[in-house]
Amino acid sequence: MTVKDEPVTDPSSLFETELEALYRVSRVLSRSLNLRETLRAVLQVLHDFAGMQRGMVTLLDPDSGDLLVSVVQSDAPAQAGSVRYRAGEGVVGAIIARGDTVVVRRIADEPRFLDRLGVYDPQLPFIGVPIRVGESSPVGVLAAQPQSADVELLSERGRFLEMVANLTAQTVRLSWEVERERRDLADERDQLRRAVRGEYGFSSVVGHTPAMRKVF
Repeated sequence: MTVKDEPVTDPSSLFETELEALYRVSRVLSRSLNLRETLRAVLQVLHDFAGMQRGMVTLLDPDSGDLLVSVVQSDAPAQAGSVRYRAGEGVVGAIIARGDTVVVRRIADEPRFLDRLGVYDPQLPFIGVPIRVGESSPVGVLAAQPQSADVELLSERGRFLEMVANLTAQTVRLSWEVERERRDLADERDQLRRAVRGEYGFSSVVGHTPAMRKVF
C-alpha cells in the first residue's frame, strides 16, 4: 500500500486504511526498545498511511508530574522538547486529568487549545487520547490532526487513535521496565563497590596512619 496523499472520506475505505496502519504500527513497535525512536516511527506511520497529521506524544515526567512532549511528527521548533503541560491545562492537560479522549471539531473554535508547538492547522480537527499502562491513570497523550475535516468520521478516527495508543502503551511500559532494571543494576553495582571499599580499603590495613597511607 502506498502513502496516502489524499484524505479518505469513504467509511469502507477508511476501515481498510486503518487496518493497514494498525498492522504497520504493530510492526514498528516490535522492532526496537529505543522509545523515542519507536514513537517517532509510529507517528510517521499515522502520517503516511492513516491520514493523521502532526502527531504528538507526551509522557508524564515522574519528578514534576507534568506532561513533556516526547516526539512530534512535523516541522516542530527545536525547543519542542521543552514544551510541557500541567494536568488540566489546555486540551492536552485535560486529557490527562480526566483520562478521556478529546475530539475537537475545529481547533480555531476551541478556546482551551494552547498551541504551544505552533504546528497545528487551526481549520482542522484535533484528536487526543490517553495512553494508559494497565489499569492505572494515564501516563501520556497521543494526539494528531485528521487530514479530513469530515465531522461524521471523527468518532471513528478517535477510536482508531485509541487503538494505536493501547498498542503504544505496551511499548512504553516495556521501555520503562527495562530502564528501571538498568537503574537497579547500576545501584546494586554502586553499593557493591562501596561495600568492597569499606571492607578492603585503607581502614582495614594495619598501620592506618597518614604516613602509612602515603606508602600505600
